[in-house]
Amino acid sequence: MKQNQYDSIENTFTQIRLQPYTGTTKEDTINNYLNNIEVCRSFYPLLHFFEVSLRNAIDKALTDYVNGKEWFDILPMDTKSIQKINEAKQTIKLHNHVITHDRIVAELSLGFWTSFVTKKFSQYPYQGYMLKKAFPNCPKYMRTAKIMQKRFEEFRILRNRISHCERINHFQNLTTLHTELLESINWIETEVGNLANKMDNVQTSLNFKVIL
Repeated sequence: MKQNQYDSIENTFTQIRLQPYTGTTKEDTINNYLNNIEVCRSFYPLLHFFEVSLRNAIDKALTDYVNGKEWFDILPMDTKSIQKINEAKQTIKLHNHVITHDRIVAELSLGFWTSFVTKKFSQYPYQGYMLKKAFPNCPKYMRTAKIMQKRFEEFRILRNRISHCERINHFQNLTTLHTELLESINWIETEVGNLANKMDNVQTSLNFKVIL
């Protein structure tokens, strides 16, 4: 790569953005940057399967718990969760859409859904029911708020960094996150886990490199 080529790229991306990817040579720097993009891309399908499966599984479990009623209007929750539900309804209104159950579920963030497996929800009797119904394939000894909270929070952080085009290829635990993400999808539904396996190329992406 010629210096003027690198300078043009750096001028477009900015020196500050490329700085975390700095390598021994300018080619190494660009390859580190491209590698991060490829690793982010490889995680996206798995995070998609996890997030969509998670919110639907929790929604179905809580709907079942209240016998088909609107659980988000009935079940006791912390103030922050209630606020997020109200914000979701307002967002739907702002888009001139009718507020429906499915639209509320789709509007709520991953952080909202992962909060149901945190310790703060342990005070609510429905958490145990939800964990059992939403994660039918999870081993009983792992179906606890303590284990799931730590794992799902790491998934949330990974997802948010990818969504904001931030660096992840410096994480030392990417292989572990990859394994646990696939495992967690299978906890919810093995057929979706099979789809995830078919699209999975995380390990290959970790070694991605181009000739510059």
